[in-house]
Amino acid sequence: MRFWAWVQRQMKYRKYLAVCLIATAPAQATEIDNLVNASQDIRDTFKYGIKAIAGMESYAWQGLISPDGTVDQGLLSKAKQDAYNAAVLAVQNKDFSYDPNAQQYFDDESNNAMDIVAQTIDAYVQAAEVLIEVATINEMAQDAQEAQDERQALALQEYIAGNDVTLEDQEVEQYNESLVAVQEATQVAAAYMAVANDATLIEQANEMAYDLRVTYQEAATSFFDVAAQAMMISFDGGTTTQQLALGNYYVSVESVLVEGETMPFFQTSPEGGCWWAADPEACYNETYGP
Repeated sequence: MRFWAWVQRQMKYRKYLAVCLIATAPAQATEIDNLVNASQDIRDTFKYGIKAIAGMESYAWQGLISPDGTVDQGLLSKAKQDAYNAAVLAVQNKDFSYDPNAQQYFDDESNNAMDIVAQTIDAYVQAAEVLIEVATINEMAQDAQEAQDERQALALQEYIAGNDVTLEDQEVEQYNESLVAVQEATQVAAAYMAVANDATLIEQANEMAYDLRVTYQEAATSFFDVAAQAMMISFDGGTTTQQLALGNYYVSVESVLVEGETMPFFQTSPEGGCWWAADPEACYNETYGP
C-alpha cells in the first residue's frame, strides 16, 4: 500500500506530459540531450535501488540476509548529482521556441472557404435560372407596354405559352436558400481571409497556440461565430475555444451594394445593363471598360 501514493504521483506526471508534449520532430538542442542522459543515469540508479529494496525486503521475510554492498550501485554519486543539476540549469536558461504556424493554417482555411463560396455561387446561379425567365418576361412586357400596337403583346403571349415561366414554391425556396448560403459562405471566407491578411491577428493566433504549447496542425476545429463577431479555434475538440475578435472587419450593407456594382458578377448579369443588348460584349466594353 505504501507505493500507491507514488503511483498516483506518476499518473499526474503522465497527465502533465500529455498536455505539454507535442507530436513534432525531436528537439535537436544539446541541452536537451544532456538532460536526457543525466536524468536517465539517475533513473538507472533509482531503478537499481528500487529493485534492491524489493529483493532485500522479500528475502528478509524469508530469513535470508543480503550482503554488504547490495545497495552500492543504487547510491547517488556527487558526479551524477552535479551533471543532472547542470543539465537542468542549462535547459532552464535556454531560449526555446517554435512556430505554431498560424499563417499557413489561415491561408489554407481561407482558400478552402473561398472554394465553398464558389460552390454556393454556382448553386445560386443555377437556382436563379427561374428568375432569369422572370427578367425575360419583364423585358418583353416593357416592350409590349411601349409598343404602338399589340404585336409585342402577342409575342409575349406566345413566349408565355411556349415556356415554363411561372414560379413554383419549390423554386422560390431553392432560390432563397441559395442566396442565404452565399451570404453565410462569404462571411466565413471573409473571416478566415481577415485573419490570414492581418499580421496582428496572426501574431495573436500564434500566441494563443504557443500559450497552450500546440501548433495549428493540431487544431481540432475552427469556425466563425457571427453573433460573437469572432473566429473560434479549439485544439481539444471543442471543450475549450480561443477567439480572435473580428468586429473591425464588418462593412455596411450599403457598402456591399456599392462594391457589388463594380464587380463583373453584377455587371455581366441580367441586371447589369448589357445582358439584353444586341451585342452584350460590345455593350460591356463600352459601359464598363475592357
